[in-house]
Amino acid sequence: MKINSSVEAAMRTTIHAAVQRDFAKLDDRLRTLKDDDTAAATVELALALVGFLMVDIHQGRPSDDQISAVAEEVAEAESWAQPTSREVADFLMRLMRGEPFTAAVPSENVIILAFVVAANLLSSCRRDDEKWWDYLDRVEALMEAAG
Repeated sequence: MKINSSVEAAMRTTIHAAVQRDFAKLDDRLRTLKDDDTAAATVELALALVGFLMVDIHQGRPSDDQISAVAEEVAEAESWAQPTSREVADFLMRLMRGEPFTAAVPSENVIILAFVVAANLLSSCRRDDEKWWDYLDRVEALMEAAG
């Protein structure tokens, strides 16, 4: 997967707002995406990132039990964004199965969860000797290598 540098920059700054747990800043970042194409590409990249993070963290495709455990951890740790463990679990289950979100997860929730979950996984699952953006760099290299 070739990562577009301007889309990556938009994703990175949006994730940064979520890492800071600043809902107003996250909302502002989402509103300032240049156009619908940029917004869609940024969310698509964040969704791909979450998928790669889940596989990297679990050293392969996570089980439903592992996804549920991550959902509970994210809901608890990211209470500032008010996701429920059920919402996060539905989001992650559909993402990891390649199923459409439309029936179970409203599009505005998909957008917010993409960045909140990415921020949580990058912050909480990184190596002890690295910052969240270092983990992001590592996973982006894996994404590009995967084609």
